[in-house]
Amino acid sequence: MMMVLQILGGFVLTAGVLLAAVPELVNRFKGPNDTPQTVPKETGAAISRRIRWGWVIAVGYLLMYPPIGLGVLPVLVTLAVAGIAGIMTARLMGLMLDGIEIRHLFRFAAESLILGGLWTWFVKLSA
Repeated sequence: MMMVLQILGGFVLTAGVLLAAVPELVNRFKGPNDTPQTVPKETGAAISRRIRWGWVIAVGYLLMYPPIGLGVLPVLVTLAVAGIAGIMTARLMGLMLDGIEIRHLFRFAAESLILGGLWTWFVKLSA
């Protein structure tokens, strides 16, 4: 069962990364009267359209690395780590592909600090 979840998680993770890399695959169907949406000219808006797919990446991470233990705390910590890691992956792709914007760079740094603290706490819980 664990192997099936990891394979399914790999497919979901790949789909999330693909959608974050090329959000126009889905955005072309979201315009009024099915007209394609244009790519925003502002760097911040262009990065934000990629971040929307971070939740798909987070679900892929969560399927690949399910919660360890049956308590409520390990499950919550795993959900938080997977969610932040998915958003960070999509934000980093946006920063690399669309350009650097200071607001998103600061958010990435804050998410890195939060993820580092949660990961440290998670390692202490599972030890």
